[in-house]
Amino acid sequence: MYGFKNLTELSNCLFKSVDTVLIAKYLIPFFLIVDSFFTWLFVSTGGIYFLMILFVIDFLTGIAKATYYSLKIKKLKQQGLETPIEFEDRKLVSKKFPRFLITMLCSVMLLALLQFAGVYSLVFIPLYSIFYAVFVGQNLISITENLSEVGVVSAKIVSKLKQKITDILDK
Repeated sequence: MYGFKNLTELSNCLFKSVDTVLIAKYLIPFFLIVDSFFTWLFVSTGGIYFLMILFVIDFLTGIAKATYYSLKIKKLKQQGLETPIEFEDRKLVSKKFPRFLITMLCSVMLLALLQFAGVYSLVFIPLYSIFYAVFVGQNLISITENLSEVGVVSAKIVSKLKQKITDILDK
């Protein structure tokens, strides 16, 4: 295989500087298998990785926003003030993590189904691009909204981004 006696010899040659058994035996093959599967499954593996990274960034900014509100609630309680209901709804809750995973999994599965359906019917070919654009736009808006609520990004940028994405999707 490629001038090597077996797969172990090939991986040893490729990853000479990797000494950890966990990385060499388990992590690298896992990521190679996932990448080959994504290459077979999707139009662009880079696009799917980008979408997954956006989901993770959205999740992390959501955690930052929830932590921000949890700290505000704690500060208000220490001062003996009443906490607004809006703050209570936005505090950090563990039930949101499965929702993030299910949303990411469903969007990736929908894109995979649209890719395979596009092979057999011309109707589904543009749907892949449309749904991909919607998922990316939704995540970008959510990330900027989370950053805006924490105070990192101004509300004007969020409204301009929403308007721009809405204009692009309406065309």
